[in-house]
Amino acid sequence: MGEPTFGLLGPLRVWAGGVPIRIGGPKPRAALATLLLQPGRFVSVDVLTEVLWPGGAPPSAVANVRTYVRNLRRALSAAGISAAGLRTEPSGYAFDVAPDDVDMLLFERRLDRARAARDRGDDVAALRDYETALGLWRGGVLQDVPASVVWDPGVTRLEELRATAVDECLGVRLRLRDYALLLAELRSRLTEDPLREDLWRMLVRALHDSGRTTEARSAYAEAERVLAAELGTEPSRPLRAVGEEVNGYAGRRPAVAVTPVYQLPMDVPDFTGRTAEIAALEKLLSAADRRPVVVAMSGPPGSGKSALAVHVAHRARAAFPDGQLFVDLGGLSDRPRDPADVLAEMLRGLGVVDSTVPAERSERAALLRSRLAQRRFLIVLDDAADGAQVRPLLPGTGGSAVLVSSRRRMPDLPAHHFSLGELKQEEARALLGTVAGPDRLVTDAAGADRVLAGCGSLPLAVRIAGSRLASRRSWTAATLADLLQDERGRLDQLQAGELEVRASAELSYRHLPEAAATAFRAFGGLPAEPVGGWLVAVAMGGAADSETTAEALATLADRHLIEAVGTDGLGLPRYRMHDLLRCYARELADADTFTVRRRQQLRIVDALTALARSANAAMPTRFLGVFGAAAQPAGAGAEIARAVRAAPVEWFETERRILVATVESALRLGRVAQAADLALELASFFDLRGYYGDWLRTHQLVLDAIPAPSDARAAALLRNIGQLHLYRDRYADALDSFVWARAIFAAVGHPAGEAMAAAGEGSVHRILGDLDAALATFTDTLRGFREAGDRHGEAVACNAIASVWLERGNPRAAASWLDGALELARDLGDRHREAQVRRRIAVLHDLRGEPDLARAELERALDIFGDLADTHCAAYVQESIGELCLRRGNAGEASALLADALAVQRQLGDRRAEASLACLLGELHRATGREQTARHYFHRSLSTWRRLEEHDRAEVVHAKLRTLRSGP
Repeated sequence: MGEPTFGLLGPLRVWAGGVPIRIGGPKPRAALATLLLQPGRFVSVDVLTEVLWPGGAPPSAVANVRTYVRNLRRALSAAGISAAGLRTEPSGYAFDVAPDDVDMLLFERRLDRARAARDRGDDVAALRDYETALGLWRGGVLQDVPASVVWDPGVTRLEELRATAVDECLGVRLRLRDYALLLAELRSRLTEDPLREDLWRMLVRALHDSGRTTEARSAYAEAERVLAAELGTEPSRPLRAVGEEVNGYAGRRPAVAVTPVYQLPMDVPDFTGRTAEIAALEKLLSAADRRPVVVAMSGPPGSGKSALAVHVAHRARAAFPDGQLFVDLGGLSDRPRDPADVLAEMLRGLGVVDSTVPAERSERAALLRSRLAQRRFLIVLDDAADGAQVRPLLPGTGGSAVLVSSRRRMPDLPAHHFSLGELKQEEARALLGTVAGPDRLVTDAAGADRVLAGCGSLPLAVRIAGSRLASRRSWTAATLADLLQDERGRLDQLQAGELEVRASAELSYRHLPEAAATAFRAFGGLPAEPVGGWLVAVAMGGAADSETTAEALATLADRHLIEAVGTDGLGLPRYRMHDLLRCYARELADADTFTVRRRQQLRIVDALTALARSANAAMPTRFLGVFGAAAQPAGAGAEIARAVRAAPVEWFETERRILVATVESALRLGRVAQAADLALELASFFDLRGYYGDWLRTHQLVLDAIPAPSDARAAALLRNIGQLHLYRDRYADALDSFVWARAIFAAVGHPAGEAMAAAGEGSVHRILGDLDAALATFTDTLRGFREAGDRHGEAVACNAIASVWLERGNPRAAASWLDGALELARDLGDRHREAQVRRRIAVLHDLRGEPDLARAELERALDIFGDLADTHCAAYVQESIGELCLRRGNAGEASALLADALAVQRQLGDRRAEASLACLLGELHRATGREQTARHYFHRSLSTWRRLEEHDRAEVVHAKLRTLRSGP
């Protein structure tokens, strides 16, 4: 029997005719693996995105996934493997494969067959089937593909199935008395896992039954020695029974009974939420059987660490019959407790009288380990200062468990580390209702959600909010939510009796070193977003260099005052501060003088503007806009400038929300010119990625702050807004903006700007069908760019003039302009412009009746737009390829291309493209006999053209509808 086509049980393999086939790079291979792990089942684009970009997907992720799947189809088809089963479904894909074509499915079928033979007593057939099933494994599941948490359940299931199959096969060998292979395999397995008592039991039994009694006794003695050394325990009853049979003596004496100890404080009577955390902690604690388990739980102030530790300890105490110890280590007090004193307290709790407690700390720790070795205790160590305080208090052997809580991470502690954060939304709502009274939230669910948002779902804050509602029956949840709205007064509202969020935050802050305290205050002046460490350094000013800043941030993260949220597209770490902690940081920052605060904000504006200019100078596309001269960033910004220039799109993507917030911050400071400069630098990126809302917001806010637009900055803002109106089919608004901008540029003597505005004006004329006006305006555009010496602009103008001739159906007149535009774009290395020109060249070939040449040009353009992650332009090209496929009768490929393009254009709000694509999909479904679906798409196209007031196009679609048969 030949190799299965697809192999997952080891390195990912694809075989065709006995020959291995290479499939793409890491991401296409990961996509194929994900689909094959769930053969025949729907896999959403979201799931594929999580696999391919586990640290955070780029906005182009959906388009990239489509490209990878398209390339997979091509690669499989080229190798002679049918790709018909690789189906495109709404928002995802599925891969139908035959069971014999995937080693994973073949393994499961053979294993089922082996078990059936075993169950009917045919051990010979069972052994043969077990061996053929296990023979399909070439290593770990997908061992050469980067692992993904999405795969974990499936991979774990397969690995467990394999391990179970191996054990079952060993059992069959034992019954068949196949001792030679069985003993070799058992010894090999025990080398890998020497604590498996079932394997020891099987080894001792096999040696004894094969007449090798001396070796059997030696194996049992080795099992005793290993279990005692590694786990501090005796063999279990089943293994001990085999040992007694081999050695001929009775079992060992039972353990001596001890008096239990119960020191846990009272559980919180109305403890609510943390369901997943409780289950995870209980699972970890339950592993304390033959060796001790230590769980170190850390989290920010107010996250309910102590309450959760006590609650879980009460739930788990039945599993620890010798008792529970509880110690408050006073980690955040002025004098954390000395481990020697704590050891003495714990020993007294275990029944050691004072006179026999050793004087030295090391001796006390040794005595504690000895007392715990043969007992099962649950020990709760609350509010630990650090790992050094905790380590002497841990057991060495036995079945005890230790649950440690601390505000600090303790990576040096030999423990399972468990990080605690805010509550899930539904659990926070349940806690609020429990404390305030569930009836208080029934009639004001929206107000309750606003309260939870103000509390950041932090347990301490939610409990305080609930207590305030409980004590003020006249308040609604909305009343409290309104009080929490103001960040500067929020902490004043979150206090009730001895509970106070501010006090909890202050306790952590006052233990910080100076540099970490400065970094903490800096967060109070930063946007409420995850920020890069370099931006914190900018906000700190001259207070710290990069090394000091990194150390300060590490301190804040270790103490859970900030959270490291991965790395950005440049590989730089980012940090987030909880909203309530940020409120406290803002209180501290507000205590500085106005001059100090203003200086900090301006440093941030200047640094981000300088970096944006550096990024724009290195962008893979050339935006038709006006920018400031690139300058070398200073200070902390200079340290990342090279990384920004190496990955400008990724940097803009990472900092987008902060950049938008900084434009608004500059306006609040009265720095309109600086706000305008930053807004203009952002337009290129917003255009590339289709962030039209951010584009309009930043530009309109700045324009509204300019009393009488009359300089080049204002004209550039107007030109960019005109471009945005053009994308959104608001042609009258677009034309007004372009004409106004052109007039201002002319008045201030800015010929390049005037040409840019004229290019937009000509585009409006072309779209509206006034081709004479478009040609005249584009000719003016070309002249203006040539006068300004702007060769990029010349390429734009040549391509635009060609577009008019193509609209007139004159490919001969368009050809020379396209040749000139392509030559300019390639000379300049402007790949984006090259792709745009190739789109026009495809139209030229289509007009000439050369569909194959047109398809080739469109594929080149699509590859370029894919490389540049320009989903908008890529969708236009997919539409053109889909239309070609439709005309040539390739309905399957046309459907996938057009549906994907429609989803992108709908997301970006390009209504003209939506209308055009809907009409094409209507034609496709009419051609394939799906008249009801065709009618749906035609109606969608018709209504969109009518909203755009494109009556001629609407009438064309209406005529198509009339040709369909009347439906129900």
